[in-house]
Amino acid sequence: MADYLDYLMGLGETGATLGSGAMAGLLGMPYGVYKGATSGKLGTREANRIAEEEARKFMEQYTYQPRGKVAPEMMQTLGGLLESSKLPPVIPEAAMLASIPRQAVASQAERAGMAAERAVAPVVERTMAKGGLGAGLLSDLAQGTRSQMLQGNNVFDPRFDARKLEQERLRNLKTTVVPIYDYTIPKINLADYQDYPFITSMSDRTRTGLLTDIDGVSLNRPVYLQGGQPYMYENPGQVWASGAKPASDIYKMAGMLKETTGKDPLYIPWVMSPSGSDFANMTGETMLSYAQTVMGKDTKKGLDRQIKNRFIPDWAGIDDPKSLDQFRNLSDRKRKAMKKTLLDKEFRSEGGLSIGEARLAIADPNQLNLPDASILNVGQVFPDQPLIMQSGHSAYPLGVPGQGLGAVQENKNIFDLLLMHRLNRGIIDPSNPSRKDIRTLEMKPYAGLLDADLLKSLGY
Repeated sequence: MADYLDYLMGLGETGATLGSGAMAGLLGMPYGVYKGATSGKLGTREANRIAEEEARKFMEQYTYQPRGKVAPEMMQTLGGLLESSKLPPVIPEAAMLASIPRQAVASQAERAGMAAERAVAPVVERTMAKGGLGAGLLSDLAQGTRSQMLQGNNVFDPRFDARKLEQERLRNLKTTVVPIYDYTIPKINLADYQDYPFITSMSDRTRTGLLTDIDGVSLNRPVYLQGGQPYMYENPGQVWASGAKPASDIYKMAGMLKETTGKDPLYIPWVMSPSGSDFANMTGETMLSYAQTVMGKDTKKGLDRQIKNRFIPDWAGIDDPKSLDQFRNLSDRKRKAMKKTLLDKEFRSEGGLSIGEARLAIADPNQLNLPDASILNVGQVFPDQPLIMQSGHSAYPLGVPGQGLGAVQENKNIFDLLLMHRLNRGIIDPSNPSRKDIRTLEMKPYAGLLDADLLKSLGY
């Protein structure tokens, strides 16, 4: 029976044998990851270099004669699927991997010994499973997940874009987001964690998956969405990712709480406002990807000129994949100005995407209309494990070790849990805190204890 590496090799060889330069481009990155993972240097920078070099060679070859024992079988199966489903010769699973930013894959491989396998194993397994179950499943995968709106009512917080004239555009927005990992989020009861300490900090409303389509426009460069609240479920070994200071503060606080209570503390992030995703790269990347797909040559020249003159002097051009890294490396102030001033106001009438549409396109469907400071997902921090110095997140470099546990069943607000802070602030209704009250929680992480009295006040 063929093992996992045989199947991974088969995936790369099958794509190459199809003889398509486009297919080789789609499969180059996962094949490179395979070569780095099996180089005997996994977990080192040399493995990353090997992965990049092998991916480049793969994409230059265009054709490849299969040598492995799985590739011929996969070729036969894939041929039958493509014939019966009438789909173009592109494996959706491979397209997802190829669209994930290279540095995210590389950094994950560097920070954990088998991270490369973690990145590709689910894809290989699902591809083989779907191939064995018939063409219908391959077609279903290509469809992705339609519509960002809540089922049946298109309800979303109007603050995704407060401009009245933008509301209609947001109501009509439809997207395709293809999941990268299959998982279900269990419902949990906080009462089951009596006497556990907890830590809380802010979380934007972004989702996970691969954004491939906006209003019927298939993006030339799908956008890799990393979360947000669901981050703890797609990144085994991590419960959170953030900047250096916030991640270090959470980690240090977790260590102190475990010393005091003997328990690994819970991590309960609270929901930011709809514009909270503007700090992450994903909002701007969505706007840039859409512009690169729909704008004409002359419009792109004008946009490139403005970006070069006002934001990035050595701008490579919107058609150059390097431009995304240049955008990510901008300061937060410049990223926001480029999105809000240039892309949203000056080039929206040229076929661009509004910032509200971009925010909504990358938002978690479970959070479209949640009140600010709501709690949703619950994880657990492992302070006995080292802080993760390369999280793999494109905007938040450090990872906090831990795991996701599940989602709370009831609608609760973080001020329901932070009883002393609520009393000190004189907050009468914890479900309706003021903007000033919420602002106090943005300065640093807070901690508490799920003791019997607190759980009783929560209705448990």
